[in-house]
Amino acid sequence: MLLASRARRGTRATSRVADPEFVLVPESWAHPVRGVEVVASTGWTSNSRTISATWKAAQVVRALLQEAAAQSVTIATATSLKTMLSKWENGHTRPDPVSQRLLCRIYGQSPEELGLRNPDGPVIHLTRLPPAVGAEMVEYFKNVFAEHLRADNLMGPHHLVDVVRAQTVLLDQMLPSSRGTIREDLLKLAFRYNEFAGWLYQDAGDPYRAMHYTDRSSEYALEIGNTDETAYVLMRKADIAADLDSPDRAARLAQAALREPGLVSPRVRALVLRLRGRAYAQFGDAGECARSLDAAVTEVARPNDGPDGLTDYCTPSYIAMETAACWGTLGRFDAAVTAYERGLQGWPDGLRRDQGLCLARLANAYAGREDVDQACSAGRQAVDVIRAAMSSRALSELQRVRVRLAPWRRHAEVSDLSDRIRGLLHPAAQRARGPGVD
Repeated sequence: MLLASRARRGTRATSRVADPEFVLVPESWAHPVRGVEVVASTGWTSNSRTISATWKAAQVVRALLQEAAAQSVTIATATSLKTMLSKWENGHTRPDPVSQRLLCRIYGQSPEELGLRNPDGPVIHLTRLPPAVGAEMVEYFKNVFAEHLRADNLMGPHHLVDVVRAQTVLLDQMLPSSRGTIREDLLKLAFRYNEFAGWLYQDAGDPYRAMHYTDRSSEYALEIGNTDETAYVLMRKADIAADLDSPDRAARLAQAALREPGLVSPRVRALVLRLRGRAYAQFGDAGECARSLDAAVTEVARPNDGPDGLTDYCTPSYIAMETAACWGTLGRFDAAVTAYERGLQGWPDGLRRDQGLCLARLANAYAGREDVDQACSAGRQAVDVIRAAMSSRALSELQRVRVRLAPWRRHAEVSDLSDRIRGLLHPAAQRARGPGVD
C-alpha cells in the first residue's frame, strides 16, 4: 500500500494553540507524500520517486526538527538528517526508534501504517493482559506517581502525558479483578492518575482532553465518596471551564465544590475560592472577585495536614499569583504587579514550572502599565525558567507579552526579548534555517 494512502487518513497539523506563532508543523507540511512505497524488510524504499519528489526533503527535515523540539528530544542536525533521509528512502539504513516515533508524529500514522516494521521478520502483536493485582503493584503506582509529580514541576507536561495516560488504562484494567482494601487503594490511584492526566493535558494546551480525563477522575471520586476529593475535582473542572472562556460554568462548578465547606480542607477551599474569583474577574465584577480572593488568602494561611500530593502546590505564593492574574484580567495592572512580586518573593523550591508562568504574567502586567524596561527584565527571566520547564500556558503568556510590547518593537530591549521568545517557540525552525536545508 502506498504511503500516501496511509497518510491521507491521518493528515494533521500539530498546533499548541490557535495563534500562528505556535504552529509546530505548518499545514503545508502536514500533507502526505505521494508515490512512495514502504517495504517492511528494508525500511523505506521508493519504486521510482523519492519523498522529496512531492514533499521536499527540507520540509521533512524541518518537520522532524520541530517535532523533536516539541518532544524535547535531541536528534541529528539538519544537514545530517537530510543525508539520513536519503538513506532511509533508498533502504540503505532504517530510522532509529526516536526517528521512527517522530516520523509517526509528523505523518499522524502508526509504525505499521508507515511500514516501519521489523526487518528480521513479521511484527508480533502481544496480547496485553492486565498486570497482577496486589499490594506490591499498589505500592509501585504510588511511588511512580510521586516521581511524576516531581517531574511535572521540574520539566512540564510534555515528557509525561503519554506515560500517565497509558497508566490510567492499566489501572482501569486492574480494577475489575481487585477486591477489599486493594480495590480501595486502586480506586484512589485511578482518581489521582486520571486527574493528573487531565492536568497535564490542560497545561499542554488541550482543554478538551483535559476535561475528558477530569470527568473520568470525577467518576472515581464519587465512587470513593470523599468530600474533599470530590470538591477538588469539581474545582479542576471549573478551572478547565474558565480556560474555555466559560465563566458561568466555572462559577457553578465552584459553587458545587463548596456545597459542604466544613468537610473540605483549607487548601481545597482556597483553590475553589480563587477559581470563583477568576470567574468573577471574567464577568468584570471586581467587588465579588476581591471578596473571593481575600477569602482564598485566608484559607491558604490556615494550618493544614501536611503534603498530600494533591494540593501541595497551593501555597500563599500560588494564591498571590492567581490573585494577580485576576487583577490583570480586570485591567488593574498596578495591583497585579504588586501581587506577582509578593508571590515571587517566597516562591517554593521545586515548583519551577509555575514560577516561569508567574514571571511571564508579571512581564505582561508590566507591559499592561507600559513599563517597558521592567516588562523586558521580567520577560527575560521568564524565558530562562520556561526553557527548562515547558508549559503551553506559559508560552501563551509570553506570546501575549510580545503582542502587548509590539508598539515598542524598535526598542532594543523589546527586540531582544522578542527574539528570545521566538527562539523559545521555534528552536527547531531556527536550526532548520542553517546550511544544508534550503
